[in-house]
Amino acid sequence: MPRGIDPLMDAKRPALPFVLTANDLLSGYTVYHDGARWVAKLGGALVAKDAEAGDRLNELGLAELARGAIVDPYLAGVTIGDDGAIAPRHFRDTYRLSGPTIAFAGPAFVPGEQ
Repeated sequence: MPRGIDPLMDAKRPALPFVLTANDLLSGYTVYHDGARWVAKLGGALVAKDAEAGDRLNELGLAELARGAIVDPYLAGVTIGDDGAIAPRHFRDTYRLSGPTIAFAGPAFVPGEQ
């Protein structure tokens, strides 16, 4: 495991289903992984519905952290509605949908257009 990687990300794994989320390093915005890249909308996230998919998301989170594009990756529990809509299970993740809680003085940020 690369130096500086927090092995507790795996230890904090929520019950299935869950998604991989983090904060973009430059903007602070919440991002979600769709299996290929980081996206801004929870609805675009890849949802792990079984242990194997969960393991892949966990490994992906650790690799992305080591790459340095994001901070604080973790696996966030979600629910899937009858209509297929993805919703956070925890208040923290619901709150994070509204964006950073601090003002950002840089240029406008659009996840995926870095």
